Parts: sequence; C-alpha cells; structure tokens
Amino acid sequence: MRHSAILLPNPLPPVAHSGLAVPGYYLMHAMGSLFPLTAGLMLYGWRAAWVVLAVLLSATGAFIAWRRVATLGHQLRLVHVVWLAALLALMLPAHIVSFAPGARGDAPWPLLPAAGVILVMLMWMLGGLGAGRVHPVLVAFLLLNALFVAELRPTCVLQRHRLLAGDVRDCAGPQAGGVSPEPWYRRPPAAGHDAVFAPSVAERLIAYTRGAERPERGMLRLQGLLSERLPPLEDLIVGGQPGAIGTSSAVAVIVGGLFLLYRGLIDHRVPLLIVAAAYLALLVLPVPARISDDRAHWSWFVMRQGDVDWGTALTFVHYEIMASPLLFTALFLAPDPSIRPMTRRARTVYALTAGLLAAPAMLYVSVSVGPYLALFAASLLSPMLDRWFRPDPLV
Repeated sequence: MRHSAILLPNPLPPVAHSGLAVPGYYLMHAMGSLFPLTAGLMLYGWRAAWVVLAVLLSATGAFIAWRRVATLGHQLRLVHVVWLAALLALMLPAHIVSFAPGARGDAPWPLLPAAGVILVMLMWMLGGLGAGRVHPVLVAFLLLNALFVAELRPTCVLQRHRLLAGDVRDCAGPQAGGVSPEPWYRRPPAAGHDAVFAPSVAERLIAYTRGAERPERGMLRLQGLLSERLPPLEDLIVGGQPGAIGTSSAVAVIVGGLFLLYRGLIDHRVPLLIVAAAYLALLVLPVPARISDDRAHWSWFVMRQGDVDWGTALTFVHYEIMASPLLFTALFLAPDPSIRPMTRRARTVYALTAGLLAAPAMLYVSVSVGPYLALFAASLLSPMLDRWFRPDPLV
C-alpha cells in the first residue's frame, strides 16, 4: 500500500542538524556569529556592545511577556529568541546608542528596545520556532529601515589606534581632500578624535547605478568612479568603512560562515548559489558605462564597452558585493531551516532566485538593503517550491 508524503512546515524537532539538540544547534550558530561580532566590536567600539546588549535584553523581556499570550506564545523558545535578536543586532549600526538628537531631532536609542520587542511580536505572529516561513529578523529590519532610514545611516568608523575602546560618535568631520587613496589601516590618524568620517560606498554605488551621480568635469566613467570616488577595496574586505556591526568586515563574515559549514549546520548549496547567481547577474545587468552632464549611458554586459575592460567590470562587481550585506545574508540568514525549502532541488531554485533578485535590488533599489529584500521575496516562494519538489513517497 502506497502512502502519500505529508509535508509539514518544519516542525520543532527534539534533535536538530548534526545530531545537536535545539539549544546546541543555536549555540553553534552563536559561535559562528562571534567572528563578525568581534570585528564589529573592534571597528565600532563600546557602542556596538551596547547595541547587542540592548536588543538581547529587550527581546528577552518581550519573550517573557509574549510567551503567555494565547497558544502561539507557547511556541516561542528563549534560545531561538536570543539567536534571532543577536542576528538583528548585528544588522544595526553602533551609532544609535546615543541620547543626542538624531536626524529627526529625537535621540535614536529607543530604536534598540523597540527592535527587540518588534522581533518577538513578529515571531509570535509568524508562529514561533519551526512554524513560520518568513524570517522575522528580515521583517523587523526592513520595517525599522523603512521608518528610520536616516537614523540607521552610519557615517563613521574608529581609527586603528582606537579600536574596541573608542567612541564611534567622537568623529572627525569630512576631509577636504575627498576620498583617501590609502587603505584605512594605513591612514595617518586624525588627532583629537576616536573615529573618522568616511563617505558611504553603498550610497555612492547606488547613486551611480541609478544615473544620479554627477560628473565634475563633463564625464564620469566607471573607471573614474572606482578609482577617484570610492575608497580602496581593502576597506570593505577588512572593515574600514562605516556600516552595520556584523556586516562591515567581509573577512569576518566569511570566516563565521565557514565555521557553520565546517560544523555541518548549513547547506553549502544555499550561500554558494546565492553569491554565484548575484555575481553573474551583476556582470550582465545594465549599468552606466559613463555619465555625462545630460544623461547616463547604460549598457548590458558593460565590459563590452570600449572604455570598460574585464578588470574594471569585475572590480565594480566586487565593490557591489563587499559594500552590501550579501555575504551575511547568504551565510547567516538564507540557510535558516524555517525559511529555506526542504528538498535539495527546491533549495537550488530558492538560492538561485534569491541571488538573481539580489543583483537588481542592489543596483537599482539599495546596496545596503537589496539582499534583504531579495531574500524576503525568495522566502515567500518556499511553500510553493516544497509543493513542486515533493520528496519521493515511501512505499
């Protein structure tokens, strides 16, 4: 007698992947996140530590309250809440720990307890551990970013002699000389300040790919953008640029992801296919080869243009990937068992969809938010992919 396979939305297992119980599973994830967290503490100082602590404490308090609300509250688990709160904290900038007036005239610090409470409320509404098919961290961050985009925009990074102990809000103003050609770790210190202002690579990139960046001398070419208006690529790889606590250092994110892969906690196909699909799409999609005073000259396969060689095109793609949270999204958010499909073929489609959507989102919407939007859209397809790629029924 043949029985049909019944697919459930990832029920809560007593034993998670790699033979670990659920607490151990999330503990291993927390160990992987220590690499980007450590880099963030080094780059943004004690305010970064307060961001993480404030979000964790507020989420824990909200968990105590919401676990008693209706039957959905019983599906919440403290270890799951703490892990997701840590992820959300890594996606936030350090400068919002402040009582000084922000962009709208109010102090930005209330965003931190609000972030923890919003996260737990979303976890409650989406069904708790193993039941929801939308990542609550993505929804919480996108909501905060939509409402408080100015308050979440980082502008400063600690100087190398003030790492860890410095105040990221004690920031020297913009330098009259523009973008420094020297990497962050070689620049001479600015006396009297813990941090230095740095122009946002993400904002420069999105302004150029939208055709809004204005040339200074009649024509701005893609080579000129990379060589004159952006800092060295090392600043994005190591982490010498302002950004979120856990996404600024590409090296730290990659090392943390490799730890998760080594422990067998995530499916290697998901991050690999997301990054590969986004990389190829960034090479293909139209971007301005040059911008003149009157218009932008767009081109598919920009390396086909006579004044854009393969080296320039590849360097541009590297800037897009390193300036965005694509690596963090692919390694720490996309492999989550609650949102990725269950079968291998479905995961392949899911990962390719996320990567292919991330590229246009980064080019034309926002470099710093595009990968999150792409993953949110791809996760909505997971239930449909599970229905299309059903496992073989047991006989």
